[in-house]
Amino acid sequence: MNFKSSEINNWYETIPGKINSKLILDTINKLFYLSKDKNIIYVGPSLIIKKLMCENYNFNSFYISSSESADLNAELQKLPFKEASVDCIILIHSLEIDENPHAVFREINRILAEDGQLVITGFNRVSFLGLYSFLPIKSIFKKKNYIKISRLTDWMTLFSYDIRQIFNINKIPPINNIKILNYFLFLNKNPFSKINFFGNNYVIFAKKKTFKYISVKNWHKKNNIILGKFSKPVIHNNYEK
Repeated sequence: MNFKSSEINNWYETIPGKINSKLILDTINKLFYLSKDKNIIYVGPSLIIKKLMCENYNFNSFYISSSESADLNAELQKLPFKEASVDCIILIHSLEIDENPHAVFREINRILAEDGQLVITGFNRVSFLGLYSFLPIKSIFKKKNYIKISRLTDWMTLFSYDIRQIFNINKIPPINNIKILNYFLFLNKNPFSKINFFGNNYVIFAKKKTFKYISVKNWHKKNNIILGKFSKPVIHNNYEK
């Protein structure tokens, strides 16, 4: 079962959700500087996206969602953008909501420009969230389809992305009781925050690799080695035999 956007939005209004959102915002803001001349797309829970967009104001940014508060209503598998026209894409829990996350990733890859930046955030099952699948506790995290970090990195490798950084953030369990929650706050402080495992959320920062189209006169000359992707070569009359 996939997560629903409504239940994710509702969870981010809870105490553990607010802690989680702050850590996501802090992590993304530390990753890179969003230049004001870049085309940026945001997809995810409105509470997080709106804060992120306010902190990184950009006239050429769009919030894509099915909600009325979005800048653009569109399906993630069919986005109304030209190929290689977007400089930065930030996906927060977006792949976990869609029934076909791989199709979404292909569409994201289509519109992302060469050297474009990609940030993906999702729930990590190898954490306290995964334990909720086995405990008799009412939670949005029970019997859900989690997208593993290894699965995402495999996709990125196939699509020739350079994975710059992977963060596992928020080590505390999603407990609403403030008194109990206070006992676990030390998990998000040093030295536990430095342990890059078992976080409730992962944040992946990647860059789309640029492959130069190379024109080589003697492209078929012996012992020539050309690295990278290039268009089908044209045979010249003045080649060396």
